[in-house]
Amino acid sequence: MRVSLNWLKEYVDIDVPAEELACRMTMLGLEIEAVERTGDAIREVYIGKILSIDPHPDADKIVVCKTDVGGEAPLQICCGARNMKVGDKVPTAVVGAVLPGGFEISRRKMRGVESQGMMCSAKELGLGEDIDGLMILPEDTPVGADARQVLGLDDVIFEIEVTPNRGDWASMIGVARELAALFRKQVRIPKVEFVESGPAASQLSSVTVEDAELCPRYLGRVLTSLRVGPSPKWLTQRLLAAGQRPINNIVDITNYVLLETGHPLHAFDYDKLIENRIVVRRATEDEVIRTLDGQERPLRPEMLVIADARVAQCVAGVMGGATSEVGETTTRVFLESAYFNPVSIRRTSRALGLITESSQRFQRGADPEMARFAIDRAAALMQDIAGAVVAPGVLDAYPQPLEQKEVKLRYSRTHALLGAEVSPDDQRNILERLGFVCAARDADSCTLRVPTWRHDVTHGEADLIEEIARLHGYEKVPTTLPRVRQNEQVFAPQEGRVRQLRHFLVGQGLSELYNWTFSCPQDLARARLDGAGAEMVLLENPLSEKHAGMRTTLVPGLLQAAAYNVNRGLSDIAVFEIGPVYRLAGVEALPTQELRLGVLLSGVPEAPHWGQQTRSADFYDIKGYAEAVLDFFGAEVAFDPVARDTFQAGQCACIRAVGKEIGTAGKIAKTVAKDFDVEADLFVLELDLESLLSLPVLRPQFQPVPAFPPSLRDLAVLVDRVTPAGALLAAVENAGGKLLHQAEIFDVYAGERIPSGKKSVAINLIFQSPERTLTDKDTEKSLQKIMKQLETQFGAQRR
Repeated sequence: MRVSLNWLKEYVDIDVPAEELACRMTMLGLEIEAVERTGDAIREVYIGKILSIDPHPDADKIVVCKTDVGGEAPLQICCGARNMKVGDKVPTAVVGAVLPGGFEISRRKMRGVESQGMMCSAKELGLGEDIDGLMILPEDTPVGADARQVLGLDDVIFEIEVTPNRGDWASMIGVARELAALFRKQVRIPKVEFVESGPAASQLSSVTVEDAELCPRYLGRVLTSLRVGPSPKWLTQRLLAAGQRPINNIVDITNYVLLETGHPLHAFDYDKLIENRIVVRRATEDEVIRTLDGQERPLRPEMLVIADARVAQCVAGVMGGATSEVGETTTRVFLESAYFNPVSIRRTSRALGLITESSQRFQRGADPEMARFAIDRAAALMQDIAGAVVAPGVLDAYPQPLEQKEVKLRYSRTHALLGAEVSPDDQRNILERLGFVCAARDADSCTLRVPTWRHDVTHGEADLIEEIARLHGYEKVPTTLPRVRQNEQVFAPQEGRVRQLRHFLVGQGLSELYNWTFSCPQDLARARLDGAGAEMVLLENPLSEKHAGMRTTLVPGLLQAAAYNVNRGLSDIAVFEIGPVYRLAGVEALPTQELRLGVLLSGVPEAPHWGQQTRSADFYDIKGYAEAVLDFFGAEVAFDPVARDTFQAGQCACIRAVGKEIGTAGKIAKTVAKDFDVEADLFVLELDLESLLSLPVLRPQFQPVPAFPPSLRDLAVLVDRVTPAGALLAAVENAGGKLLHQAEIFDVYAGERIPSGKKSVAINLIFQSPERTLTDKDTEKSLQKIMKQLETQFGAQRR
């Protein structure tokens, strides 16, 4: 929100420099994103009085004016505008002046006539869109005065980030309340004075609220005989300073009151409402409304609308309808001020994809008591500016007034939480300055009534103590070390090991990435993981359709990361992610949370080197990372070929360790990669870290260098092509006994001289004893045991 310092001073006295004020507001919790000095872009612009207007001797569309700016002699200025007359006061930029955008005024000739400056329009000064003529100022504007002061351009604008829990800060009065409490000043709430006349509002209209849960309070006023037209300069300047575009006096007044009070209003053209009455109801099935932005929007039965006797005229709390829009011919309006259920407005706004100033304030929680002040304030302004006749009475449907909460504050508890000494009187005084009302008190505590605009006070006493800390000053809270009680419980006992794993993976050449923990059933379907969608924990109020639930697997996020990088020219990817996944655990049980590891490879897996040929990543790279991780945990691993829709046939393996399946590794199927907008080959690994973290930590053990030489043998066998290499190695290691030190496959061949359906697997065997030198007889005996095991288990034949 843009907060004008000049405007703010109308509500509270502020006598500190803007820079100090920004710092103090930040310490209050009002996050200042930017500080803008509006007049800095304008120099040497003064108020001039037009003394004469003469035709240009050589141009039909230009006139030559004599303008007094308070100097020794009037300036001769050539001008193309036609809306001025002799005696008008206008902003005048003299030679050497600078206008917004860095435009510098110089002395120049226009068709042979010298022009010594420029008389300005509102747009040229950055004050509006009107380019049809000069900016004509009131007659009593002093000649020669600095235009920045006259036009309110000597202002400071604070850009404030309003947090979701403090909707009251989204208003000038709300910010003024905070500063008044800080500086021990009084807030000046504008007096509302107007005259009611004519038929009563209850005779002209009526309000029917059919759903009091979604609309606890609805107020309406009827105003007649008004004139729609441009707003006065002071009003347009206020709106422009706040970043709003002036439209007409009626709409501008509702926007002005919104910015002032934080309470949204809406004006209906009274004569366009069927039967001139209001019905607050839920939308009907298949109901459609054309909103003020010209869009046809389908409505749902759970959405609240403001209707006349037949059709919806407004999406409640979000945007008005075009049918009853106030226009140039409007003479009578029905003015709305209401309090809507914040959850309802938030859901409707998101469902329609329509975020407005109104919806943002209602979904944060408006002040139901401010609704009456806001509608009366707008009525007074419309009478003053648009000549409106205000019908006597206000239509106020408020069947169950909201009760103010009461919270008890123990003075000792404040000290216990803050660690700072704040006297009971100061504690109570701080809260009363913030609008809390003391309902009861004794020596040890007090009970306070929470203001209706403070929807954030939901945690009782702790919220009150936070308010005391804010106003007392965080900088006054002493730095103390918390008390530490020794016990055997450790918070996040596996965090150290997970951190070591991160360092290990980085050392293996991988970069860490972070993804959203949200996902959606559509992404699971694209990844051919539809079955996981049944276990997804869906959110009641998701950020978007893409974040409809908590993720059940890391795979879709990894594929989306691949698409993001590949489509931006980064084709070589080697990344990992460690993060939680969530699954439903039953109707009444809480969802489960499991820690997973995901690895993604694509492109060239190693940094290029002039002495080596580059190669693309393949299945064995991703398998190697799986082996490295299992080795890190000291777990024995086995890979079994499986068929999964997500992965390419023949290049997918389930990973078994600790007696169960703990993950999957493989090449992503082309169809899946294409659905994620990736043409490159992708390789993915996902492991269940919970099972691995439960393993005992292995301590490195020193092994002396063997004193006796190894005995090397190569064994080549014929086996069926479908025989897994891992199963062969496991059988070899099992049969080799204590003398077999190492076994590795160094060649697999299937081609000429190899029977159909067979393959040749060559295994390098290293036999070694720590006690003696092995003889050929020792080695041959072990080799025969290995061969016999392979023959029995796989029908292997020695080559």
